[in-house]
Amino acid sequence: MSLSTMPATYLTQTSTEGKTETTFAVPSTTQQPSTGEETSSTFVSSLTDKPSTTSLTGRPSEGTDSTMSTSTMVHLSTQQKSTLAKITGNTESIPSSTPLTPADLTSPNKFTTSAIIPTSTLTTPPCEDRPCLKGTCEFNQTLGIFNCVCESGFFGDTCSFASNDIPAHIDTGSLPTRKANLTLKISITFLKAFKNLSSTQSLEFIKTLERELKALCKEADPRSFKKVRIIKLTPGSVVADSVAEYIYLNNETQIQFVNTQLDGVLTDILNNTSNLNRISRAFNNSDVLLNGLAFQTPEIRNITDLEPFANCTQFNYTAEVVKGQWQCAGPCKRYPGYCHQHGICNNDVQKGATCRCSNSSLQQFYGVTCESFSWGPGFYIALFGSLAAALLLIIIIIVIVRVRKRHTGTWRMSNYYDSRLSDCEVDLFHFSAKDPDFYDFKTLTHE
Repeated sequence: MSLSTMPATYLTQTSTEGKTETTFAVPSTTQQPSTGEETSSTFVSSLTDKPSTTSLTGRPSEGTDSTMSTSTMVHLSTQQKSTLAKITGNTESIPSSTPLTPADLTSPNKFTTSAIIPTSTLTTPPCEDRPCLKGTCEFNQTLGIFNCVCESGFFGDTCSFASNDIPAHIDTGSLPTRKANLTLKISITFLKAFKNLSSTQSLEFIKTLERELKALCKEADPRSFKKVRIIKLTPGSVVADSVAEYIYLNNETQIQFVNTQLDGVLTDILNNTSNLNRISRAFNNSDVLLNGLAFQTPEIRNITDLEPFANCTQFNYTAEVVKGQWQCAGPCKRYPGYCHQHGICNNDVQKGATCRCSNSSLQQFYGVTCESFSWGPGFYIALFGSLAAALLLIIIIIVIVRVRKRHTGTWRMSNYYDSRLSDCEVDLFHFSAKDPDFYDFKTLTHE
């Protein structure tokens, strides 16, 4: 028995005035139903007896889970006594296996039995081992199984297989952005603290203005908007210089929109009177004017400029442009004949291309790329079945021929004898008038 499964055991015998309480624990080999913890039962009995001065204490129990009263006969087996002796190292005070009598059970003395179920470590749920390579693990406690919800483009029991084409990962952290310089004039008093952008007054002003500009700049292109920040505050009322940034998404159409159309859309939004009034209300209805809007020269001109930022090496894929965006092409797509047309190629995110070879009762392919071949049991069944059928047919034909030949020979012999007999009859009994000898015979007889 290991230390983790050894139940808490102890043995005490204490003396009180007029009575003695004897407490002992007996390990049980019965395992309780699992509650995520190992369980083992220890039964503790206490009974009142005559005065005694004996005291022996072993390792104390850590606690009990439940207590119940009972009126049954209690025995200590030899094995239980031996176990207690090994734990305490002393057998002198181990209670005997003498059963309690009915009188003991009905006496004022108390007899109680408690089940002690010590706790241990819960079994690790399967999801904590992260079995889903490209997905989310969901554990069903009722069935005791886990299920993987795969990300887009991935499949399999553990999301370990990927489609031939999956979107490439674009490193937006190092990807250049499309920047627009904005200058707004706000008719409020310029404070000396505004010269230091880290001052309390500056931070409060910047926080308010950035909140309003963020809503307007994001309206121009919600998908590609990244951030807006105030870079400078100068006198003349308050002139705020800011920079709005837009990222390039993995899409040729969106890249062209950011480069050629975004400036016009953003200019219309910032020149709109209702939008400027929103900023004005944030600064106590002070006048707000757009002094300037200029976009910097784009560093990304088309989808091909994103190639250095497209990463497909994680799954042994190769980056390529498919329908105007960077995709990661799996090895099964790059090598269409990888499985020699005798199996299904799967893109394993850990191993690369793997083949699931085709197998049937007639043909069986095997090998890393399904390059090997063997006939299946169905082929041999069909082969030997055909041979057996052909042999049977040959035997039947031979039998038929022999039978027909035998019957044909008998018929011919019978016809031969019948023909000879008929010739004799003709010669002896058929007197033809055309026979010249006949006339000679008649002439002779008349003469």
